[in-house]
Amino acid sequence: MDTETDCIQRHPGLPEACGLTTSEAAAIMAASVGATGTHVGSGAEEYDDAHNTNVLDWKRRCIRLYGDCQTQDWIRKKRCFACFEDCTGQHEWPLDQCRPKDGR
Repeated sequence: MDTETDCIQRHPGLPEACGLTTSEAAAIMAASVGATGTHVGSGAEEYDDAHNTNVLDWKRRCIRLYGDCQTQDWIRKKRCFACFEDCTGQHEWPLDQCRPKDGR
């Protein structure tokens, strides 16, 4: 694990303590989930985001879906990060722009 990820985990919900924006911290954590294999499948019940317990539910969903978008073969009209940014602004994932092929 790199130092940014360590810092984010030591300061959950305070990305500025690590010199990051909320979007940057979420993208780093989503990428680390894919890299470590913590995210085994596509179902929320299989996703271990215990390190995000102090993060609001809508933000946890945005992070999880960003990771899914990056690691799975999704139908996309935008880049995954653009959909992630929409999600952090609207508190809802833009399924019309980025979604799983099976429609979930």
